[in-house]
Amino acid sequence: MFVGEYDRSVDGNGRLALPADFREDLGARCYVRCHPEGFVSITSVAQFETEVAELQERVRRGEAPESALRAFGVSSSVSSIDKQGRITLDEVSRQHAGITSSGQAVIAGALNKLEVWRPSRYQRIRTEDVIVQPGRVWNDEEDS
Repeated sequence: MFVGEYDRSVDGNGRLALPADFREDLGARCYVRCHPEGFVSITSVAQFETEVAELQERVRRGEAPESALRAFGVSSSVSSIDKQGRITLDEVSRQHAGITSSGQAVIAGALNKLEVWRPSRYQRIRTEDVIVQPGRVWNDEEDS
């Protein structure tokens, strides 16, 4: 499970250090995908294969078009994790997410995947999360 938020720097070569706690779950390789919502998704090989199987089944049942397979495939790539626990985000992935080389990124745990965000986009989506699903407000004074 991937949980928590992490502020990270992206070096001049597009390398991003993954949180140490997640490296074992990902193994030596992972899948990097340009997510339609404007971030980069990082999943384990097993999770990626599960998502592909689910999409293939949806296409087979006629619930998704055949082109969905292509769209999923071309927006994804395999990445190795180096000995320092870094992955390299290619230029296409960085542009998609609005992340620059030698810039900053936020890694957010989303349970079955990691999301890599441009910090300003992440702040906005977190604000929207609160608006869409506001937290309960307690008035403990009334309970006394």
